[in-house]
Amino acid sequence: MTNADTPIIGPGRLSLSAARHPNPLWWTLGLGLGLANALRHRGRGYRRPRPYSTEEVGRSVDYVVAVVDRWEADGVRSWQGLRVLELGPGPDLGTGAVILSRGAVSYTAADLFPLAGEAGAPYYAALGERLGVPVDLDRLGYHVTAFPGLPGLAGPYDVVVSSAALEHFDDVPATFARLAELAAPGATMTHHVDGMVHMRGIRPRDPLNLLRYSDWTYRRMSFPGVPNRLRASDYLAAAEASGWRARIVPGRVATDAYVERVRPGLARPYRHRTDLGTLTFSVVCAR
Repeated sequence: MTNADTPIIGPGRLSLSAARHPNPLWWTLGLGLGLANALRHRGRGYRRPRPYSTEEVGRSVDYVVAVVDRWEADGVRSWQGLRVLELGPGPDLGTGAVILSRGAVSYTAADLFPLAGEAGAPYYAALGERLGVPVDLDRLGYHVTAFPGLPGLAGPYDVVVSSAALEHFDDVPATFARLAELAAPGATMTHHVDGMVHMRGIRPRDPLNLLRYSDWTYRRMSFPGVPNRLRASDYLAAAEASGWRARIVPGRVATDAYVERVRPGLARPYRHRTDLGTLTFSVVCAR
């Protein structure tokens, strides 16, 4: 999971001063930071899913509770008696503890890197105090596995969730197809996707910066976990192609003025897309 907190004004629209700057500035700045990130992360992968550690106990507890609340607002009507799979939980398994406290019968998490070991006893103790019940770590299943095949997971699962994780997946269509195999009859999925650039210095001012580069250039900026650049309609098509009934719940939306100002400076495949303004969103699916 990544922290999607960004200054906003109005109902879900970002305050974007990038529209006042010429495109070459943002192209050059993004390229420089992107190449630096590639050098830093290429050997070890994407290891900092949030801009703070779980040692910031109160902030971390607030975050995981808010993530589960958002899944409920976007599509999960109830956890009661259900078997839950989360993809890419990040540096802790706090979301699993929240889900179990709300009635799920089991929770399993799967990630590409062993990130969840960061959280210590003080974090889980504070989370237990918030939930009103101690966190039972033995009930929080955790698999470091490969995507999209997910070896080691057997299912079936009644609910599949993720938060700010799918944008880091190389093959979303194959992942959705594999999840269809692991899903129980009547299963649902709710995936919150952060489609904005993840470079924090650029993110609030030019969130579509990652779309400015040709495929060749973007590959030079790549590392395990680099955002995949898919837009909302791409996730929708991938889900439907693997047999899921799917819909998009928009989150943060860019102003029309920003989108039209930066559109000419985007790489050719993105210039004429109609879903550029949807910056964050949830993909809500059912079998």
